[in-house]
Amino acid sequence: MKEIEILAPAGSLESLYRAFQLGADAVYVGTSRFGARAFAKNPSVEELKEALTYAHLRNKKIYLTTNTLLEDTELEEELFPLIAPLYEAGLDACIVQDLGVLSFLHENFPGMDLHASTQMTLFSGKEAELYRPYGVTRFVPARELTLDEIKQARKETDLEIEVFVHGALCYCYSGQCLMSEAIGGRSGNRGMCAQPCRLPFRTSGGTAHYLSTKDICTLMYIPQLVDAGIDSFKIEGRMKRAEYSAYMAYLYRHYVNVYREMGFDYYRELVDNPESVLWKDYRSSMDLYNRGGFSDSYLFEKKKENMLYEKRNGHYGLRVGEVTALVQKKGKIAAAAFVASEAIHSQDVLEFRNEKDETIYEYTVKNPVERGDKVTANVLPGSSIEVGQSVYRTKNAQLLKKIQTMIESVSDKIGLYGSVTGRIGEPLQLQVEALGTKIVVSGDEVQKASKRPVGREDIVKRLDSLGNTKYKWEELNVSIEENAFLPLGGLKELRRRAIDAYESRAVIRRHLEKRTSHSSSGQKNGAREEEWMIHKNIISLADTEQIRAAVQEAKENTMFHLKLEDLPPEDWQTAVDFIADKEYAVSFPRVIRGNGKKVWEKMWKTYGSVFQNKKPSLFIINSHAMYLQVREWFPEIPMAAEENLYRKNERAKEVYRKMGIAGLPKCCYGRTAVMVTEGCVPGKCEPEQQRILLQTPKKDKFIVVKHCHYCYNTIYTEQPGKQKIKDGYKRLDFTLESAKEVREEIREWNF
Repeated sequence: MKEIEILAPAGSLESLYRAFQLGADAVYVGTSRFGARAFAKNPSVEELKEALTYAHLRNKKIYLTTNTLLEDTELEEELFPLIAPLYEAGLDACIVQDLGVLSFLHENFPGMDLHASTQMTLFSGKEAELYRPYGVTRFVPARELTLDEIKQARKETDLEIEVFVHGALCYCYSGQCLMSEAIGGRSGNRGMCAQPCRLPFRTSGGTAHYLSTKDICTLMYIPQLVDAGIDSFKIEGRMKRAEYSAYMAYLYRHYVNVYREMGFDYYRELVDNPESVLWKDYRSSMDLYNRGGFSDSYLFEKKKENMLYEKRNGHYGLRVGEVTALVQKKGKIAAAAFVASEAIHSQDVLEFRNEKDETIYEYTVKNPVERGDKVTANVLPGSSIEVGQSVYRTKNAQLLKKIQTMIESVSDKIGLYGSVTGRIGEPLQLQVEALGTKIVVSGDEVQKASKRPVGREDIVKRLDSLGNTKYKWEELNVSIEENAFLPLGGLKELRRRAIDAYESRAVIRRHLEKRTSHSSSGQKNGAREEEWMIHKNIISLADTEQIRAAVQEAKENTMFHLKLEDLPPEDWQTAVDFIADKEYAVSFPRVIRGNGKKVWEKMWKTYGSVFQNKKPSLFIINSHAMYLQVREWFPEIPMAAEENLYRKNERAKEVYRKMGIAGLPKCCYGRTAVMVTEGCVPGKCEPEQQRILLQTPKKDKFIVVKHCHYCYNTIYTEQPGKQKIKDGYKRLDFTLESAKEVREEIREWNF
């Protein structure tokens, strides 16, 4: 079997070192700027330089998160001085979302790997291959993909594939979420997500956490993940405590090794036996952190509703009992009894919960009890506890202590394998090997002894004393010719030179040349960008009534954009007939993958000939999948980038230009698509409810539009935004408007 990398989160320096100590092969970490977790306890550049030395001496890796969208000034003036010292210190890779950042890093730091973030919303290996020329060596597919889609991606590329196997899951396709920015101005694409998906939302059916996903856990599926050809198992959690990073790294490292050593049948026995150590560790990971229990992730989950937990947000804990009896004093409940279904320890925190999973009473345990023991807990008089309600543990004090003990018991020292060879008339040689790095240094010439020859014990005694260093001898072999002599005083110096040589070989150091200039960036590129833009007013339309109204109302030099994700295939011909001899553009569904892709391709095969008979003047590209299809089906027709293909800086625009993708006029009217989601609201697929109103506790309102043909949802702001644009061409983007509203807006904007 291939080697599998266990990749752990490091939201702090402590998390970084603890994860390495308990089994992580690599960590991903941010620093002061440009990472997607701006509010983590990110290490400084100097701290990361020290961590890189620590990691490389132990054959481990560090990946830096530079996975936010950057402005031109940040990219051209601030990114280089941030990355340069880390690059010289051997930074293994940067994780990137912004194509401008990708281009910049590849150009200026050519000796470093680049990883395409899950925020790039890549569905296939073919899509990832688009960015190999920019230095991408690994990609993280969208977390909504199934295991079969991962297997297909493996067939399409030899780039490394990194997959999330544990932890929190965004409700929206990563990188496509603008809800945090829409509600409070904190953009997730700028590292400041306020996690609005965890809020309780109101719908016509009530209030619940409709967008809150469970955490994922795939410990039960290690064989399938390994056999799928995944290179790196990624654990989410840079905002979680250090014990979480360390323990989850330990568990995934351990169970990958179990499968590699014992095979599929043995692992299946562990999965099938609820009393096995695997299930015990599964429950321990729930104890550490989970939201509403675990889901099997989109990789394995068959029912989307199982991905969500609507009743409660935050750490859910582990169920440890059910109330069996109540004790009353003076007519009020004073204590509650339950039988412990798990061992409970001193300093554990327990919660009594009602059927809505609301906390009724919480307390810290004083006296430990064993599994099966009866517990009677005093509660606040008058608490609304009832027989049959559940008891949950939200803090397992013994588990946290166990993890700390595990960390303390692991030696941080690097185990060296040494070999000393001494032959009369030749220099003494010391070979040192560790973690795949081997060096040999030579010392004084070995002489023939005139009196007392040197013995093996004499050499070992002087080499063995590594003292308070980061090293220890795992093995030290000495082969010395009989009757040989050498000055023993030189052995310590020989050992020092060997250690120095080992470190020089093991620790990555790079020399950075002067940074590359980039003449096409910044304001100098204004004229070029003007040539690159589409020189038309564009009206985007979602149904035939909107199309009819727009064609009748709009002036000349207007291009009509048909959004096929909204327009039923049976209406495609009618839509094109309405347009008659006018210019028009087309966009495909935003999500072309999975079963939805099969449906889309069937629809295109059945109804798509209309676009061959009267070809569009433009394709508006809204995904990498659409780009590949248009390039194959209509290579002669121009393309332009939808707003969800971010181009916040000039370098990103240049990457799109090289791909043959132009820019669109600025949108002066339209609702913002704040989420594109695999899951349905509220929780399960209900095609009869095509539009749903969502409202946050602070009265922010959104509308869910279901694209049931292709099996995804788009969540829009309830009210369209308006932006005054003085000069140049403009765009109106209609979604839910009536024909009357379309006419009114076209007149207002003088289209």
